Amino acid sequence: MEPYYQDNHATIYHADTREILPLLKGIDLVVSSPPYNLGKPKGSEWARLDNGYNSYSDDLPYEDYVSWHKTIVSLCWETLTNTGAMFWNHKPRVKGPEVALPLELLPEKVLLRQIIIWDRGSGFNRTGSYFVPSYEWVMLLAKPDFRIATRNIDDVWRFPAASDKTHPASFPLKLPATAISATNAQTILDPFMGSGTTLRAAKDLNRQSIGIEIDEQYCEIAARRLAQEVLPL
Repeated sequence: MEPYYQDNHATIYHADTREILPLLKGIDLVVSSPPYNLGKPKGSEWARLDNGYNSYSDDLPYEDYVSWHKTIVSLCWETLTNTGAMFWNHKPRVKGPEVALPLELLPEKVLLRQIIIWDRGSGFNRTGSYFVPSYEWVMLLAKPDFRIATRNIDDVWRFPAASDKTHPASFPLKLPATAISATNAQTILDPFMGSGTTLRAAKDLNRQSIGIEIDEQYCEIAARRLAQEVLPL
């Protein structure tokens, strides 16, 4: 498939990620945040995602979502080199009387090295059933030979959520920048590219990147971000 956008640092594919992932090999690092399956009726605390994304409803039955998610993680895992890893952002979610953990979404063959806590500093979904969530997980899924390149980063990352509203569920630039800069990875993949935050961070750090996005609107936004000169992190 022809790329939607390409420059000396980044390549964007406008497609369902399941179409592109089987074609990729030699990836050093995956940094991504998948859809959380938050589609809900009107008036919910997740009102900005009431209708899902432009090309994805984000409201699968939970069992179907788990199966879909495991498929994506497995395909990403297969793209990695023997020293590769994935920084996979997801969150515990209270469903009825109990919590659903992101661990339920991982296929058996994937190795969970560590759970990093992303402390966003605030939350917004307030109910009478549980305390306001103000953190998310960044699961480090790593091949046995993966090693970090720095000893100066702990397992709690403290920075606020993204203020950019061009995408309804983007993470801040500092999240992928922290993940990428902690490794020697040269080729970074984001299978749910959104507005291109991971690719922008990779370019600013002089790394190569590949992004896959099903919504053409976000491909265009990402392409415009990447066309800018390298930004200081």
